[in-house]
Amino acid sequence: MRIVLELIFVILLGLGLGGVLSVVSIQNNLGFGAVTIGQWTAWPQAGSRDADPYTKAKVAANGEVPLGAAEGIAFHSRLDSKGEALALNCQYQITGQTPPARFWTLTAHNIDGSIVGTPSGGAATIHSRNIIRQSSGKIVVMTGPFMSGGNWVETSGKGPYELVLRLYDTQITSTSGLLDPEMPEIILMGCQS
Repeated sequence: MRIVLELIFVILLGLGLGGVLSVVSIQNNLGFGAVTIGQWTAWPQAGSRDADPYTKAKVAANGEVPLGAAEGIAFHSRLDSKGEALALNCQYQITGQTPPARFWTLTAHNIDGSIVGTPSGGAATIHSRNIIRQSSGKIVVMTGPFMSGGNWVETSGKGPYELVLRLYDTQITSTSGLLDPEMPEIILMGCQS
């Protein structure tokens, strides 16, 4: 009888520990098949049948519809250039080159996947057709609660959030395109209390 109880305990412990580790992996954007470039992470296989079980679980848990490989790729970042979590009450500068794409969007999302609220009427998103580029071709986008001239993505409130850079019709989704793409950097400029 004791062996049966020990066996049941070990099985329940294994199931519980496995379940907890799976949830942590999915919520923290860990998993197989992730490609990380600087602060940005993407799951190129998320929209395909070949996606690993963790990527499929992440997509299902977030309720998102991933882009297929022929459509594009979505890069997510929850960290600035120093590895600190992005905060809604802070101002950031997103600067640098975007990988070549026919069209791209940059959107601020709450951790639950919903788009960040913008009480002052600003936009929580910007796209490649309404952006002002520098003469070098680089982008400079300010994000945060402080209104900024030029390219601005509004955030408000407190707590963590993530930026999502979606690239549509891009070569980066091919195996050759993922070799060494240049991604914009996310630099903390200051925070309000």
